Amino acid sequence: MADSGKIGASIIRLLTRPLAALPLSFHRRAGRVLGRLAGGLLRYRRDVVITNLARSFPQMGYDELKQVCRSFYEHFGTVFCEALWFGGCRGPRRLRKAGIVRMENQHLLNEMTKRGQSICVLASHNGNWELIGGYMSYSPDLELNFSEKEVCVIFRQLSSPAWNRFFSFNRTAALDDPEHYEGMLESFNVLRYALQHKDEPKIYNFITDQYPYTDRGNTEDISFLGQKTCSMNGGAALAHKLGMGVLYMNMAQTPEGNYTMTYTKICDDAREMDPDEIMRQYYLLLEADIRRQPANYLWTHKRWK
Repeated sequence: MADSGKIGASIIRLLTRPLAALPLSFHRRAGRVLGRLAGGLLRYRRDVVITNLARSFPQMGYDELKQVCRSFYEHFGTVFCEALWFGGCRGPRRLRKAGIVRMENQHLLNEMTKRGQSICVLASHNGNWELIGGYMSYSPDLELNFSEKEVCVIFRQLSSPAWNRFFSFNRTAALDDPEHYEGMLESFNVLRYALQHKDEPKIYNFITDQYPYTDRGNTEDISFLGQKTCSMNGGAALAHKLGMGVLYMNMAQTPEGNYTMTYTKICDDAREMDPDEIMRQYYLLLEADIRRQPANYLWTHKRWK
């Protein structure tokens, strides 16, 4: 139903609005405390985190694994609190002042859209994925030749209608015109939307490192962090079908706690690559970034089942 979760989401927004108004520095301090509580006292999915880390980094000793685990939970709590703060950035002014995200290599986006080409951006749960919906608002100095209407963010609907509405509202908070924004796309609606807009240059942002939602058509022969991994290849398959350019996007964390979004080209025309090969290139790039900043990745999900 269209109104499902509307009342619940309104209550959550009302309760979190005073928190969203507090400075970003407060949210980060609170996030680190919340993360320590989740990983220590509550032990939220701690067995999953330790197992994932141990299998991914067999060369690490126990003390080093414990330190990465502690750092991860601090980051985990911070991601949640930053998302609450982000929801209070109605319009770009506050977001730009904070400098929470900056973009690098955005010329790759400009080059492809200038050719009238759509782009498949393959992102992950590195950094703070809840901030991807603020493209046009990160900096007043960004030179982008497309508008926020051309940017699409693909998400997986949450099981709770109220929280799903709340986070959908948050993800569009920084946009200039969130009321008329149509680019927040639930994953199972992307194909239809892309076919309807196949003659328009669009930028589709896929967070594509989860375990596949279904087993149909998903590969199982990709090596990721030394483990056999099922790939979520819907974005790559769509790019192959429609001849999109494909970019990998990493969101690294800076020493100050902010994020840098960096783009790497995988291909100019996905029709020239098999979707499985696109995903292999994606996972090679993602693995290198995780090894550089292991605590910056979301380890609570069961990616290897």
